[in-house]
Amino acid sequence: MLAFDQIGFVVEDLDEALAYWIDVIGVAPFFVYRDFRLAECFYHGEPIELTISVGYGQAGEVQVELVEQHGDTPSTYLGRASGDPHHVAFWTPEYDRHVEEYRSRGLADLMWGSASGRPDERFVYFASDGPGPMIEVTEVLPAKAEMYRGIAEAARAYDGSEPVREASLTRG
Repeated sequence: MLAFDQIGFVVEDLDEALAYWIDVIGVAPFFVYRDFRLAECFYHGEPIELTISVGYGQAGEVQVELVEQHGDTPSTYLGRASGDPHHVAFWTPEYDRHVEEYRSRGLADLMWGSASGRPDERFVYFASDGPGPMIEVTEVLPAKAEMYRGIAEAARAYDGSEPVREASLTRG
């Protein structure tokens, strides 16, 4: 059985969404990356400059991603803020194989790129043509897998302190 690794939500205000997820739903801690410009991003085949803030938390086996877009650049996030899931993501070290698998099912690339510009951090969103959220395939090799394991471990060991943890993504 295929299991997704992440469920993503687009939010108008990341801090407001964090407060809701922490105080009401009970998911914590969240690791927050603010005002991060994607190194490479394409939307409908056109290059775009996209800056987002994201919060990553863990609910059991599933990572929760909260995304706030900054600015009005056309993207998969623009105009999609709601309480509904925006996407489900599958993490894989076999990115090309899984992307081709979804394309063979008739799904079309909507937005793709790399957060850092490195070839091992690719992602693609497929346009949803069904009654569910978009599908994201994310390349996860050892460094990113370790980061995600750290988020999951922090949730398992969470003691109520520091529910929001400011973080940064370094490019190197």
